[in-house]
Amino acid sequence: MFSPKAKRSRIQPLYMSLGFTLIELISVMVILGIIATIGTRFVVTTVDSYAATEKRAKLTARGRVVVEQITRQLRLAVPYSLRLSSSGNCLEFMPGVAGGAYLERVADETLPGSAATSSITTAPFSVGLGAPTYLIIGAMSNSDIYAPAGNALVDINSITYGATNTINFSAPHRFERNSINQRFFIGDSPKRFCFSGGQILEYGSYGLLSAAVDDSNPGGSSLVMAENVTTNSTFFSISPGSEDRNVAVSLDFTLTERGQVVTMNNTVLLHNVP
Repeated sequence: MFSPKAKRSRIQPLYMSLGFTLIELISVMVILGIIATIGTRFVVTTVDSYAATEKRAKLTARGRVVVEQITRQLRLAVPYSLRLSSSGNCLEFMPGVAGGAYLERVADETLPGSAATSSITTAPFSVGLGAPTYLIIGAMSNSDIYAPAGNALVDINSITYGATNTINFSAPHRFERNSINQRFFIGDSPKRFCFSGGQILEYGSYGLLSAAVDDSNPGGSSLVMAENVTTNSTFFSISPGSEDRNVAVSLDFTLTERGQVVTMNNTVLLHNVP
């Protein structure tokens, strides 16, 4: 049998081996530090990626709203009413508020000696959003509408609605030509979309201007549609149409915010109805 003293001597080494050495503690701390660093970087990277994705999504949504607003308005433009500034940064058009067919041939320049008339009779039509300001018949280019001698356009004095409608002019008028399909369009005051000073602007209520479009403020009202805008090429470009081919209007711009960049490219097709 072992004496109590011998038992203590056998247990003593086992008791002394419990616990960690300094090297083991340092090793564990280093490993835990490495794991914490990796975990922290992963969390930070994930959070930053989510924030960047959220910012980019909001920026993309803003760009789409601007494109949609411009697209919707351009699709209502009176045919042949679009014109660009020389830089391509401003696009002018005449919003259409109504259209239809007139019933009898109107006096035009192809009939020498035909007397100017003060009204036309049309099939029934309704007026949409906007004010019926100008009557357009037979336009084949924007100069027929905006030029001082552009006889495709006449100011409207009043409209009488009924079984047939009568459009009264502000003064007797003789048009440049008749429409092939005897169609007429009614337009409101022209509008412009412009890229200037890092902004997309909408101008309106400045009246009919015969001078060429430039990048300056035409007067009237203005609205900022977007900020922090740049473009690497021409902001607006037009592919001319014809009687049987649509006009194509292209938009190309970039939105920037908090390090995020979104490029918007869009093409709007506009019908040409003679």
